[in-house]
Amino acid sequence: MRNHISLKTVKWLEMTCQQKEHLYLLNIILGDLINYRGSIINLEIGLVIIRIERKEIMINFDILPLGNNEAVLGMP
Repeated sequence: MRNHISLKTVKWLEMTCQQKEHLYLLNIILGDLINYRGSIINLEIGLVIIRIERKEIMINFDILPLGNNEAVLGMP
């Protein structure tokens, strides 16, 4: 499971992105590759703390276009 965030949101939140150490191909649930930068996910933000209903978790996000969404948690 991976977490994703849009580049627009990263810029809006003034977060720093970096090159991923371990690249991977992005595909949809049916297994088809998504046509974005050669289908290779190569940018991420470091660990961040997310607060949801008084709970805090540390997670990282891979950066890719998400249409109208700003972030997606737990995408396979």
